[in-house]
Amino acid sequence: MISIRKTSEDLDRLEEMVKAAKTSYTHAVWSAAQYTVEVDAADAKRFHEHLEQIRAEAERAANPEDWPPIQASFREELHENCDRSTAHLAQLRAELKAAAEAMEMFAADVASNGADHKQSLREALEKLDSALQENNLALVRPTIVEATAQISAGVEQMEHAHQFVIAQLLDEIGSLHRQIDVDRRAQFLDDATGVWNRRKLDSELQQMLAHDESFCLLAIGIRNRKWLEQHHSPAVIAGGIKAMLQRFSAMMGENALLGRWDEEVFAAILQIEPAAAMSLSREAAKRLSGSYSVQENGTARSIQLQAAADVIDRQRGADSASFEKQLLHMSEALSHA
Repeated sequence: MISIRKTSEDLDRLEEMVKAAKTSYTHAVWSAAQYTVEVDAADAKRFHEHLEQIRAEAERAANPEDWPPIQASFREELHENCDRSTAHLAQLRAELKAAAEAMEMFAADVASNGADHKQSLREALEKLDSALQENNLALVRPTIVEATAQISAGVEQMEHAHQFVIAQLLDEIGSLHRQIDVDRRAQFLDDATGVWNRRKLDSELQQMLAHDESFCLLAIGIRNRKWLEQHHSPAVIAGGIKAMLQRFSAMMGENALLGRWDEEVFAAILQIEPAAAMSLSREAAKRLSGSYSVQENGTARSIQLQAAADVIDRQRGADSASFEKQLLHMSEALSHA
């Protein structure tokens, strides 16, 4: 009886500890939402909503297997919020620095231009005119020296003012150039994934063909796309593909040009030997196939992708029409993998 009573007490104590742990966890999620430093209002609102969803799921959790997805969601939300806040703060620091530098230049310009340039120069010229009327050379020389110094100071002040205006113009020109670069880059990006689009890939291929260069094209297709569409939302599928492309990009390296060839196929242009490209394609098909964790409305979703890979190469002096035919065949094969 004593043993049974002790076991019952231990179970009751364990149950109380589980309840306390659950309460502490949900309170931690609630506190994270309540005491978040708001850098961007829209991001903060989204963060609060997602954490509230996570807190509600924690409240409903009844089995051990319920907790890993909740923990993954909570950690991912904190990570994403940290990244977004860091990016916003970096932008604010850059803007503040630029504004401070501009104000510093403006203050220096105002301080150096306290006197009216026109009046100052007129006074200096009047002194020179008066000196010309004097017959006493001893009086003329100091007047000329003083007037010359006054004119030089006025010229220097005007130069500072002009430099400030020029600095402003250069800053505006730099901003315009950066905006033009962003707009130009946006024309060649795939909206859904952030990688280069077909237009960019075609442009690069045509340029390499025109220069008779040797290269390989490694393409990746998703074999279970139809199954994914039946079991996952478009947002989860898009998130899984983006995660796969990040892994694909890391495998290809910085020198590879990676983009979306069509709805089902992604490709990387590589300037490596065909044997190395074939080995890389086998590795890519293996490493890119697998499970990916994707956030959807604050909840971690697991999506399983099955990747297929193929390679075609083009050697210097080869017929361009033949390469384009191979490319079309490979694209069709991967699209229906």
